[in-house]
Amino acid sequence: MELDCLDCLERQLLEAESLEAIFEGDERLAIEITGLAEARNSVEKGSLKEEGRRMYVVVMVTFSDAEALQLSSVRLTLPAMYPMLEGPDVELGSRFLQSACKTGVNEILSSEQGNECLFQIIQLLAEAVEEGKLRAERAAGDVSGEGTPGSEAEEEEVPERPQKVVQIIHSEPYTERKSTFQAFCARINSVDEVDQVMEQLLSIKKVAAATHNMVAYRIENSSGHTTQDYDDDGETAAGSRMLHMMIAARAMNCMVVVSRWYGGVKLGPSRFAIINNVARDHLKSCGFLPEKEEGKQAKK
Repeated sequence: MELDCLDCLERQLLEAESLEAIFEGDERLAIEITGLAEARNSVEKGSLKEEGRRMYVVVMVTFSDAEALQLSSVRLTLPAMYPMLEGPDVELGSRFLQSACKTGVNEILSSEQGNECLFQIIQLLAEAVEEGKLRAERAAGDVSGEGTPGSEAEEEEVPERPQKVVQIIHSEPYTERKSTFQAFCARINSVDEVDQVMEQLLSIKKVAAATHNMVAYRIENSSGHTTQDYDDDGETAAGSRMLHMMIAARAMNCMVVVSRWYGGVKLGPSRFAIINNVARDHLKSCGFLPEKEEGKQAKK
């Protein structure tokens, strides 16, 4: 029983570290995790003390109008046998989130039994708050119908540009437990250039042979409209995590591709932290992170 608890605690620890990497610098919400020190100590010593049996993940929503939506922090409590046999206890903490997220949270808990699911829950919360914020602004008359999702302005195509070879910057490969990760960055101004970058990369035999080629990109056109998307390429939610990191870092008019060559050793949830860190480090080294973001990272 204690060995099972230790295995669960190690998985909790890896998931928590992945969450820290994914949501680092996100101004929409802040994640505070308590119990990490005790968890690391228990895992390193191979023995489980009572105080190391639980970690508490608290999601603090920091939208400027959080008070208007009557939002409070959300607490996710991880039982000793999470994720192997138990799901997290989720306290949504506000009437708004109870109404907007309770059904979705229950569906995630049901479909992800035996798997880590904190990212999916936190992402659901963030999307609900974003939608609530937009509705509140519309109700107050602060946002016109133009430029909202589904409008003609939203669907405006980015002007076509002449075909050209897009410069792609390669990172140094990073290897962790026999899996190798490598990032590729490019400056882009249209979705056509995204396709062109992928065509150029996949013409490289080594990249084409990768287990996964995960993609995320963000483009802002001359009218200020942002187009963004991702591709997991079979690594569930990896691309969406990369895009989330780019949004938090305010990276714009660029794309990042992380290739992974699987080496036969499963990395568990820690692979998401590695993918995000490889992507962020290469975006930063290529100058795609705003100076404000780089300064923020340096202070940490």
